[in-house]
Amino acid sequence: MKKVLNVSLLGPYQIKIDDQALDSLVSSKALGILFYLMLNKRPFPRQTIASLFWGDMPDEDARRNLRGVVMKLRQNLAPYLLIENQTIGFNFDSAHSSDVARFDEFVTDGSIDALTKAVQLVRGDFLAEFHLRDVPEFEYWQERERRKRHQLTLQTYDQLLGLYESSGQFDAGVQIAHRLIDVEPSREASHRHLIRLLALNGQVDTAVDQYETVVDMLDKELQVAPSEETQLLYQQIRQGSLGSQNQINSTPVQVESPVAKPVGIETPPPFIAGPPITFPARFFGRQAIVKRIFRLFQKRPFQNAAIIGPRRSGKTSLLHYLKSINSVTSSQKRPEQRSDWFEQAELYRWVFVDFQDARFGELNRLLTNLLEQMGLTVPTSCDLDEFLDIVADELNDPTIIIFDEIGVALSRYGDTLDDAFWESLRSLATNQLDGQLGFVLSSHLPPSDLATSQGFGSPFFNIFGYTAMLRAFNEDEARELIGSSPLPFSEMDTAWILDKSQLWPMPLQILCRERLIALEEEEGDDSWREEALMQIAPFLPKDEA
Repeated sequence: MKKVLNVSLLGPYQIKIDDQALDSLVSSKALGILFYLMLNKRPFPRQTIASLFWGDMPDEDARRNLRGVVMKLRQNLAPYLLIENQTIGFNFDSAHSSDVARFDEFVTDGSIDALTKAVQLVRGDFLAEFHLRDVPEFEYWQERERRKRHQLTLQTYDQLLGLYESSGQFDAGVQIAHRLIDVEPSREASHRHLIRLLALNGQVDTAVDQYETVVDMLDKELQVAPSEETQLLYQQIRQGSLGSQNQINSTPVQVESPVAKPVGIETPPPFIAGPPITFPARFFGRQAIVKRIFRLFQKRPFQNAAIIGPRRSGKTSLLHYLKSINSVTSSQKRPEQRSDWFEQAELYRWVFVDFQDARFGELNRLLTNLLEQMGLTVPTSCDLDEFLDIVADELNDPTIIIFDEIGVALSRYGDTLDDAFWESLRSLATNQLDGQLGFVLSSHLPPSDLATSQGFGSPFFNIFGYTAMLRAFNEDEARELIGSSPLPFSEMDTAWILDKSQLWPMPLQILCRERLIALEEEEGDDSWREEALMQIAPFLPKDEA
């Protein structure tokens, strides 16, 4: 009976033949060669392996060292290797097993049992505690494989927890979610799984406590608030609207007293002037543009869009709408608002960067924020090369990056976000990632014109094949906005608002707000109009003010 070579790499390495540990491979480089051959699944020329592991030596010395290691490998593992005069490889027809191969097989199966077995195989990072000194090319390969395997592990946990939830196995899901947090304690999405499953399992108080833990963690470690997705989950729990089609207990989940008030989730006032509109039900107009932009990202390769408009024309509000409309609940939108633009909207990742936030002028802060929002590995410190490697290795989900106010990035941060940075983003979008990375940006000028005016020459600014020019609303859009008032306006007031606003979004919001306040205060005259005209003056085109 053939003896089986068992190799475990998902954690500190283990090598056994049958059940006996193999201790005779005392050379770290012999181990490194074995691991490299197994993972790459093909033979390599001897010169390639010699250069990889002894690259700092003359070729003759490197080949001599390799011959000594090959001799040691042949003595201990002859049946499991393919050693030829010019090449060396692993014999995949031999009796062998590896946790990496079994993990991949379980993931391909995709069932709850198989995915559970997959995550149970992971004892830590890939080749944890294994180091080869002065072998930079191997270390680079090992680190890339480590990041790749870590990301696959997180994705497998995500998939498994989704299956536990959809099948109503909330208690088992809670246990798995705790294990996921042990794998990646600072990952917000991991905590979100646990919060959701706890609530669905009837452990509402514990879910609320976990939300508070996430709020504290993000504030202390990243100095950021929870994402909109996490805040929305908390709000659903608090309102008792969280549910699952397969949920066994149909009693609504209730939270008696909230621990923290999430930002941006409470239903906003009917008319908003000043801050961007982030609540989809309060967003009006631009539906033709929305339709065109979503069509750019329905099939690969993704195309790219630029939203151009003057100050206060609604660019940022439109960007927030694009980011959120496909993931909101029915209570967060109006019945006529479409939220099914993609067949598998849950797979899409939307990354939002507002360049008016001065922190994003620092390259490391920007790159780590992008990786965090993409759900990829986030190193302690990140330069451009490492960012590109991580994205190229790990990005598996369709992703759209939104850059708000790109003109600010070019005018203020040009020394840091230079042509090399923008060219790298273009390469990711057009030459890598199978066309599943796209960009939407906003500015007051078309991207190419903006780049030219700021002295940038990167071809990144020429990849935006669709440009949306934000102009005033048409009358139907404006009337829809006016008609959303909880207290109806008279036709006379409506006509006056349409005329004085010139159908621009910001003046419309201000005039409607002032009229609603007057109605709520039961003011019987038209004195509100004078104040309203003064308020809109800065936001009208100069010849209309």
